[in-house]
Amino acid sequence: MQLSEKVSKEIKNYIMNLLNRDAFVISMEGVCLASPDPNQIGLKIDLPKDVFKADDSRTINVNGKQQVLIPLQYQRETVALLLLSEKIENISNYLSLIKSFAELLIQQYYENNKPTFDTTDQFITKLVNNASKHDLPFYESEAKVLGYDLSAKRIAIVIHLDGFWEKCLLSIDQPSFERDEVIKNAKKSIETAINSFFSRNNDIIIAYLGSDKFVIFKAVNDQDQENIVKFLKKSYKSIFEPLKNYRIHSIAVGFGEAYEGIEGLVSGFREADLSLELGQKLWGKDKGYYFGDLGILTILGEGNREKNIQFSNQMLDCMNNEDLNKTLECFFDQNLNLTETAEKLGVHRNTIIYRLNQISKILGADPRVFDQAMTIKIALLIRRLFA
Repeated sequence: MQLSEKVSKEIKNYIMNLLNRDAFVISMEGVCLASPDPNQIGLKIDLPKDVFKADDSRTINVNGKQQVLIPLQYQRETVALLLLSEKIENISNYLSLIKSFAELLIQQYYENNKPTFDTTDQFITKLVNNASKHDLPFYESEAKVLGYDLSAKRIAIVIHLDGFWEKCLLSIDQPSFERDEVIKNAKKSIETAINSFFSRNNDIIIAYLGSDKFVIFKAVNDQDQENIVKFLKKSYKSIFEPLKNYRIHSIAVGFGEAYEGIEGLVSGFREADLSLELGQKLWGKDKGYYFGDLGILTILGEGNREKNIQFSNQMLDCMNNEDLNKTLECFFDQNLNLTETAEKLGVHRNTIIYRLNQISKILGADPRVFDQAMTIKIALLIRRLFA
C-alpha cells in the first residue's frame, strides 16, 4: 500500500516540531514522500537494501551521516520508513511516542480512505484470500446465490493497475461514494476491454481486491481455452492498452490455466497472482505473465521461503566482488556464451575466462558446467525474488 504525500507531510511536520530535527518519509520503493527540502519529494533515495526489511528502529548511515530509521507499519505491514537526522541515543525517550503517533496518522489515513467493497468484491476477496478446503461448500452455496455459473471453466486474470489506489482513489479528497464510483467505472472498463477481444462468451466475474489489483474470471470452453491463452500471451498490450490514462501508466497481468467449480476459482487465482508477483519482481511492470511459462520459478515462489533464502545465501554470500557478480549475471543472460558475455561487458574474452575461474573457486561450483550452472542460477533467482 502506498502512503500519500499528504499524510507523509503531516508526519514530517509533527516530528520536526517535536524534535526540531530534519525528518524524511520514504516509501517502500525508496522514493521520498516528505522532506524539509521540497525539491527532494518524488526522488529516489539511495538507502541500503536491508533497511526495507527492518522491523525495529536503528541507526543507519546515509551519505556519510548517521540517521535514525523508524519503520512505520499498518496492520503489521511496513508501509513507509521515517528517517531522522539525529543519533538514536539522543531521542531514545521519544522513539515510542514518535512511532505511535506516526502510525496513528497512517491508520486514520487508511481507514478514512477505505472504499466500500460491493458484494462481488467482498465475496471474491474472502474466497481467494481466506477460504480453506473445509469452507468451500459454504462459498459454493454463496456463489450460486450470487448467480455465478460454477459449471463453466474459467481463466483467472489478475491485473495490476499501477497507481490506481493512490492516483485514482486518493488523488483528491472525495467522499466514499465517489470512490466507489471510480472502482465501478474501472471494473466496467476492464469488462469492455476483455469482451471487445473475446466476444464469443461474455460471462465474466470481475472483482476489485484492494490497492492496485483486480481479478477477472473469464468463462471459456475447451475449444477456446488454448486460443485464449495464446492470444493473452501474444496480444496482452492490445487488450489492456485502453485501460491506461494519465494516472495509470503501466499495467501488468498474470494468468494461468482454466478451471471449473469453486475450488477452480481459487486455483486459477493463485496461479495468476503468483505469475504476476514473480513476473513483476524478475522482469518489471507493463508486461503479461503466463503461469505455464514460469517453470521452476513457480516451485520457488510457492516453496519454503526461509529455506530458499538460506540456500541462496549459503551459495552466494561468499562472493562480494562487484565485477564477478556482474560477470556471472551477464554470463547467464547470454546463455553461457563466453564471446557474447565479453562483448556485452566490453572486456577481453580471456578476462571472462579468468573471472569464471575465480567464481568457480569462490562458489565451489562452475557456471560453465550445466548441472552446476543450474544450481547457481536457482540461487540467483531466489535472491532476485526474495531480496
